[in-house]
Amino acid sequence: MRDKIRQKSIFFLAHTTDIGQTTWVPHVDIYRRASTWLVKCELAGVQAEDLAISASGSLLTISGVRRDALAERGWEHYSMEIAYSRFTCAVAMPRDLDQANFATEYLDGMLLIRIHFNEEEP
Repeated sequence: MRDKIRQKSIFFLAHTTDIGQTTWVPHVDIYRRASTWLVKCELAGVQAEDLAISASGSLLTISGVRRDALAERGWEHYSMEIAYSRFTCAVAMPRDLDQANFATEYLDGMLLIRIHFNEEEP
């Protein structure tokens, strides 16, 4: 299943929490092949509509929120180890992204961002 994620120029600030609560920053892998880069971001439990992607200069920013759906349905927690909060993940890419083309896919909790450049820099 392929979901298109709207590109936005909104930057969310990192979520601050009370002492003892866990903050969450997703893990990111970066791959390269010819004139295309692939950024893979682990976002288990995040809905595609709760994500925003933006690029400025060489900085790629992925932000959003992971919500606890059970808490929203009236369940009370007994033990909690999973962080539910807003997050921002900024990835410094080795190239300027302003002229790049982006394609996104969200599959099984993994956000895949393909960044294609028309010409590879020498």
